[in-house]
Amino acid sequence: MTDPDYNQMVRRPHSFSHEVLRRADRLYDLVILTDWNWPYPVKGRGSAIFLHRWRKPGHPTEGCVAFAPEHLLWIAQRIGYGTRLIVRG
Repeated sequence: MTDPDYNQMVRRPHSFSHEVLRRADRLYDLVILTDWNWPYPVKGRGSAIFLHRWRKPGHPTEGCVAFAPEHLLWIAQRIGYGTRLIVRG
């Protein structure tokens, strides 16, 4: 965790590892941020987790939580400050 901006929003170009949120596909058309290991990241707890659209049912993500587009929209229309996200495996 040597990046001083670890787990923070950054602008490109950025010399450390980062997620590119602008994509040609629709995967990140709607992104919901979580507070996982943020705003004060702890080494070894992993980087940001966010909710986004899935590629297809059952297709893995790189550590995020993915939903069918209509389910993601349903969630987005109902969440607010203090909403708790519980992920069950």
